[in-house]
Amino acid sequence: MTQHQKFDFGTVFGDGGNVVAQSKREKKFFTPDEVEAIRAEAYADGENSATARAQMMQASAIQELASFAAEGLGQLQEAIHAHKAECVKLALVCAQRIAAEALDRFPEAPVAATLEALGQEIEKATRLVLLSSNPDDALKGAAQDAAHMAGFPGAIQFRETPQMPKGAFEIVWSDGRASFDPDQVFNALEAALSEALDAEAYHQSRVNSGMSHG
Repeated sequence: MTQHQKFDFGTVFGDGGNVVAQSKREKKFFTPDEVEAIRAEAYADGENSATARAQMMQASAIQELASFAAEGLGQLQEAIHAHKAECVKLALVCAQRIAAEALDRFPEAPVAATLEALGQEIEKATRLVLLSSNPDDALKGAAQDAAHMAGFPGAIQFRETPQMPKGAFEIVWSDGRASFDPDQVFNALEAALSEALDAEAYHQSRVNSGMSHG
């Protein structure tokens, strides 16, 4: 069925002649002031909309840049950590070779330094036993001189212990003992440096994580 459009009387008057209802009519004519007000309102709406879009785009760009910066900083820290680790390894290799050369030339030096450092620890001892892989005359003489300088009044007994590494030794007396092993020293030094590098890397990662979240 065809739907007929309901007839609209437009303006409806009451019994007293007053307007009861009036349909809204589209305004076709505007004064210059009204035109200017409409233009200004439309311009303001458009400007606000463009500003909002620009701010959203700016915020998105800043967030993206921050993400890239955080990623780049993380990669840079990894590269720095790797570089430091390589430098530490190189330094350890150099130190180990220098120490090995020094032990070859002055094998008695660590023994003499240890006895001098013991000082009061061995003053009351009556006998020292020095174990070494090769207690030759040079080592024996250096040990006796160093013990005398440290105040040790007794005798030193030397024992050859072939299974001990080159440059290693052990000094034993009634109340204690002291030992030196170049390999153990370098292993401990390497472990300590590795722990320091790992701790630094962990701390830096926490700092970077805090910065990225901030």
